[in-house]
Amino acid sequence: MIFDFSSSSSSSALSSTPKQDCNFLVARKRNLFSFSSAGSSNTSESEVEYNVEAIGVARTEAYKLSNIPPPPIPTAASTLERVIISFTALCASFKLVGLMAANEVGRTEGLDLMLLSMWTWFIYSFGFPFSNNKEKLFHRLWGTDENLYRNDVDDGAFYGTLLIPIVAAAKIIDTQRSSQSSSSTPEYNDSSMDVVQVNFELCFIMGCGLIFHMFMSKHIKTNLGTIWAITIITILSIIFTAFIAAMGFLPLIQRLPSDYIIFSQLFYQISLYSIARLMKKSFTFGELAVVSQILTLVAVEAWVITINKFKLLKITPLENHVPSSLITFQNALVLGMLLIGMISSPFLIHSRYLAQQRSWKSKRAHIRNNNNGKKRMALVIYLISVIIVGLVGLWVQSLLGRNPYLWIFAFVIETRVRIFLCIFWIVLIAISLVLFNQMGQTRKTYSLNSKRKYFHFLALVMFIPGYLYEPEFMHLAFSVAFAALIYLEYLRYFAVYPIGKQLHMFLSEFLDSRDSGPCILSHIYLLIGCAGCIWLDGSFILANLSGIFTLGLGDSMASIIGKRYGRNRWPKSCKTIEGSIAFFVFLFIGAFILVNISSSPNMWPGSSAQWFKYALAVLTTALLEAASFQNDNLILPLFMWSFLNIQM
Repeated sequence: MIFDFSSSSSSSALSSTPKQDCNFLVARKRNLFSFSSAGSSNTSESEVEYNVEAIGVARTEAYKLSNIPPPPIPTAASTLERVIISFTALCASFKLVGLMAANEVGRTEGLDLMLLSMWTWFIYSFGFPFSNNKEKLFHRLWGTDENLYRNDVDDGAFYGTLLIPIVAAAKIIDTQRSSQSSSSTPEYNDSSMDVVQVNFELCFIMGCGLIFHMFMSKHIKTNLGTIWAITIITILSIIFTAFIAAMGFLPLIQRLPSDYIIFSQLFYQISLYSIARLMKKSFTFGELAVVSQILTLVAVEAWVITINKFKLLKITPLENHVPSSLITFQNALVLGMLLIGMISSPFLIHSRYLAQQRSWKSKRAHIRNNNNGKKRMALVIYLISVIIVGLVGLWVQSLLGRNPYLWIFAFVIETRVRIFLCIFWIVLIAISLVLFNQMGQTRKTYSLNSKRKYFHFLALVMFIPGYLYEPEFMHLAFSVAFAALIYLEYLRYFAVYPIGKQLHMFLSEFLDSRDSGPCILSHIYLLIGCAGCIWLDGSFILANLSGIFTLGLGDSMASIIGKRYGRNRWPKSCKTIEGSIAFFVFLFIGAFILVNISSSPNMWPGSSAQWFKYALAVLTTALLEAASFQNDNLILPLFMWSFLNIQM
């Protein structure tokens, strides 16, 4: 695998001088892989291999030679960041305890989250137990090293342990509120309290499992292989789950068969280690945990509905769980993309190998054979993709009892609004591609921030009308778009003929310091951030639009205003107070305007007290945006949606 970090001073559309705004920010690194075109006689900048560690230059000296600031030493998350997350977790705990007491259920979900938040604070802030304050703070998976994670000033462990359990707690609160409401709910709203409570307890177990990694990676050094590490951590998680369940903290998990716990914990640990090793430096430790937990929830959902359909096991609390058609399609699309990557991986790797072969100074026959090899590999990859899509379609058909492809087609053309939305999105995307193509042909240079925030504004324009008029259609559209972006990333990274190279050259224009690994994830994170809150399907439309508003309006205006007019920086941060003020003002005003022009009864309660709560949520999210160094597209939407539903 060739990573080309070019130090050439020649001008290129894919290279830029790293900005020195703050000395602890990671300089942007370009993953310019060697994609040689047939008949090329000149060596492009992307073909220059500059591997610092391969030529034996010391790490610090290499950064001096290449004029790139060294990566920062990971430190603890800021106090403000920890206070916000812990305060939100405690608020969710008290709210859950109150709900359970009011319903006389006698469950202890709120105490679970309270225990997890306190444990995380002690482990993260003080290294408790066996504290060693002089040691550099860098949490990681047990048995792995620091080179697998993206270098950043914060490893994000606080988010990894608490964010998804907070989201699950907020989902319980919202589901309880919607079940007491007389308003109708969409088709895809799964209102089963047992399902959301089991998911919360599973998130609690996964958060505790991450604490095991944090503790063992710091105090128990090992040279065991990945398989042994996965086995040991999985066994510890299962034993811990049994112990906590015996104490009464997991009332629903205790009723489930042991197969559920074994499958969920084994899949979770395999996901953690697989993603960390296959997508090296693409995630911080916290982001890796968040992504793995979400993926585990999707896989467990698919496992449960398959078990129930074919009656392979009796899953007592979930035996009557039948998700909607849209949820089933969502699970099928996500897991189908994973299967395509796994099964076609040998051919994808060979396709990348062929793309990295030098074509200059090669004989014409060699070039012709190489091109034929690329085409054959592409044909095999596309054939495997079609077969897997067909098999997944059969699985969906067995669950729904109807042809999934005909159902999707009928669903799309069911109303004129859906057809118009499809045309509207295609036109906007086509205009954007033409616009960026013209920008690349002009001599005028555009900043990376301007090009990236354009897509944030584009998401605002594309998604809000669609969700207001066709929420169910947006749910399906986001699932299809997410699967499509994953598949395009396969084609880009492995240079699959004929569009792999073009995708790579286009997406490389939007890389920043967070895209330091082999995968380009910013655009996927943007889609997940916008879609995640809609997939969570809360009671109020404005809360479900949190991701679109946060990224399309708040984060975009904070970046633009902060870079242009910002003068006062937050302590130990490159982000400005002016940018945070712009985040709050533009997001709140945009939400207020939307609520007043919309006629939907479930948009948002119009009382002054509710608007004060919304302003508090926006302000808290703005402060978290200023304090956090994790990927905003992934963290902020989930946090704001949770905070809104917890305080309602």
